[in-house]
Amino acid sequence: MTTTGPREMRVYSREFRMQVVRRILDGERVPALSKELGIHRKLLYEWMRRVNEGGETNLRERGRPRKAGTAAVSAPPPVSELERTVARQQLVIEFLQACLAASREVAQEQRDWRDGVFQAIEAAMQRQGGLSVETMCELARVARSGYYRYLRIRGAEAGGTRRKR
Repeated sequence: MTTTGPREMRVYSREFRMQVVRRILDGERVPALSKELGIHRKLLYEWMRRVNEGGETNLRERGRPRKAGTAAVSAPPPVSELERTVARQQLVIEFLQACLAASREVAQEQRDWRDGVFQAIEAAMQRQGGLSVETMCELARVARSGYYRYLRIRGAEAGGTRRKR
């Protein structure tokens, strides 16, 4: 316990506060304990509330209070979540590599970059279980509507009938 200034400002250690809370939990009455220790009963009730809400670690030290809902030390994400993230990143890398390879296959003067990207998206969709069309279009920075237009035109050309708009 530390005292400073003209008005007694007391600082209680976490261990002391936990001892007091344990005494209250063991059945001692708060008003009697308050008189015995010379601590205002409102403060004792506050300590009890904090321990009931978040356990012993919720009895914070002096200083700026923590933001609500954040733990003192955040736990690392589970391994399975990290494995899913790595697998998704691998799909992204493979897709972007396929887009790059498709754009390099065509001669410079004949390069139709979007068609190469759309072909890579189509190939990725045939494998199934990968990224969504929306995600792949966002990654390649092409319009999703352009991809579907490409499919419609390509399908019409393959069928021998081409619609005019």
